[in-house]
Amino acid sequence: MARSGREPTIRDIAKAAGVSVSTVSHVLNEYGDISEDTEQRVREVMKELNYHPSALARRLVRKRSYILQLLLFSVEGLRHPFFYEVICGISAETEKAGYDLVLSIKDVRDKKWRDSLKRCYESRSEGIFVMGTLPGPEVPEEIESSQIPALFIDIPFESARATYVTSDNVGGAMTATRHLISLGHTCIGLINGHVTSPISNQRLLGYKQTLEMHGIPFDSGLVRPGDFTEEGGREVTARLLKDYPNMTAVFAGSDLMAIGAMKAIREAGLRVPDHIAVIGFDDIEFASYVRPALSTVKQEGEVMGKKAARELLKLIRYPDRKPCKQVLSTELVIRESCGGCKVCHEGGGVEVVSGV
Repeated sequence: MARSGREPTIRDIAKAAGVSVSTVSHVLNEYGDISEDTEQRVREVMKELNYHPSALARRLVRKRSYILQLLLFSVEGLRHPFFYEVICGISAETEKAGYDLVLSIKDVRDKKWRDSLKRCYESRSEGIFVMGTLPGPEVPEEIESSQIPALFIDIPFESARATYVTSDNVGGAMTATRHLISLGHTCIGLINGHVTSPISNQRLLGYKQTLEMHGIPFDSGLVRPGDFTEEGGREVTARLLKDYPNMTAVFAGSDLMAIGAMKAIREAGLRVPDHIAVIGFDDIEFASYVRPALSTVKQEGEVMGKKAARELLKLIRYPDRKPCKQVLSTELVIRESCGGCKVCHEGGGVEVVSGV
């Protein structure tokens, strides 16, 4: 046993378990060549002696950093609930796999994003996650040239060492627009995110295709960028109400923008959904708490984060493996903000339409 007053060493573990130091080392480094009974005995002794292996030593032995970088381009940063959900999913999986996750948040307008990539290279990060609205196409191009395995979230980019995970944004937008049309709306405003954002373009496509399918002319004036922020949604909706007094519904490309839209509608002396129906996208936790409760298109942020992490870890472990993109399904969650709610319990009814 280790002498009182000092930390136990692998020699202490070996002596107490009745095995060689080499055997303990093989157990710690998970070589897989030690019998199950011996490994269990070694780990029991480690627990009894309160032995915690040095992460630094493990990295030196394996010549690996066990560091992953997450680069988030967003004005809102972690204040955006959906990004927070995705990061929770990523963190859960990477921690389970023994990796440290380094988070770097950049404003979309920040031109110093290369500094974050430089730190990523210097720390010998084994992989990188990228999410948010990119400042330009050179970001994925530079990551690709580095040969570091990369996973893009809601950014459709693929290469020999990179892929992406996203939701069915076109299908989700089509379902939201179709729901509003089914309630009798034909003048529907679209509050989109950023004009350069791939997911914004996909949701715009779904909106346009659905209007066309129902014989409703597309009016580009009804489409405005809201920057994925609550304030952006409020400002855009206020302008839409002035420019289109006949507008009866708003589809917002995020729940935060939808909540901002509801504020603008109230400030204009109108009511949701009596005068203007509102539907969002994301299904953040707060969507069910606002009044009226927000109808929205649900995408699983935490699930997206977990799937992204699992795919990146596979790219790291199996360098010759072909990257696999993943497109996750969405659901239409009907609450109160569009009217026509079929199930209304006290505190806000909800009807979920699956298989979008």
